[in-house]
Amino acid sequence: MQVNYRRIISCCIVLGFLIVTSRTWGQDIFLKDDFESETLSSIWTTKKLSKNALRHITSPTRTGNGAIEISVSPSAKTEIGGDGQLTERVELREAPHVRLRMGGESWYAFSFLLPSDFPIVETRLVIARWKQSFNEATKDRSPIVSLRYMGGKLRVDVARDRGKRKVYNKKIDLRNRWVDMVFRIIARTNKDGMLQVWKNGHQIVDYHGALGFRNDEDEIYFKLGLYRDHMQIPMRIIYDHFRRGRNFEEVSISKR
Repeated sequence: MQVNYRRIISCCIVLGFLIVTSRTWGQDIFLKDDFESETLSSIWTTKKLSKNALRHITSPTRTGNGAIEISVSPSAKTEIGGDGQLTERVELREAPHVRLRMGGESWYAFSFLLPSDFPIVETRLVIARWKQSFNEATKDRSPIVSLRYMGGKLRVDVARDRGKRKVYNKKIDLRNRWVDMVFRIIARTNKDGMLQVWKNGHQIVDYHGALGFRNDEDEIYFKLGLYRDHMQIPMRIIYDHFRRGRNFEEVSISKR
């Protein structure tokens, strides 16, 4: 039997090209960062951080000996939001090599603390969110899940093709105390989507239904930081104990 080596070599070259150029995805769902070091972990990208917006601190902390403080001021970089308003954002994002695909189940946890002088404002203020990667035509879509603190109310929103929906909105003064959050996310654009949320060990959201957009990319990523309408007052927030995993026990913090 005659072997067509030229064809075999051509197939190998094509296969190698596809492997090299194909999208790499997070192979292991588990991630953690206790922010113990002044050097930021490679699981994050700082593309949306202004200069001096992030600071490693040793007190207060939720666990261990380190945490991060993220601050935004009127001098931060501004951009136009999806609603045409001028906005400011200082965020850490999951790096491209650890991002997850739509459709799977993932659990996230983090702790945050608002200082006692944190201003209570009625305008847009997002402190954590999950974004579905987009194409140029849909870049201004809302995050598929967002945690907000607006007018002294802690609020959770979901977004899908039918629009955005509040699934939790409660007035509570969160300043000067650690808040432990856990999110269970199944980002599917049909009725099989799910979002469950726990605050300090108590479930506050149990949403079942579409989550995400059919025409966007097959990727979601997490953002931690402050995203707000432009205003003339500074803000700062502290984060600690970040986890991403397969279940509640793998990500949640031990009870106080």
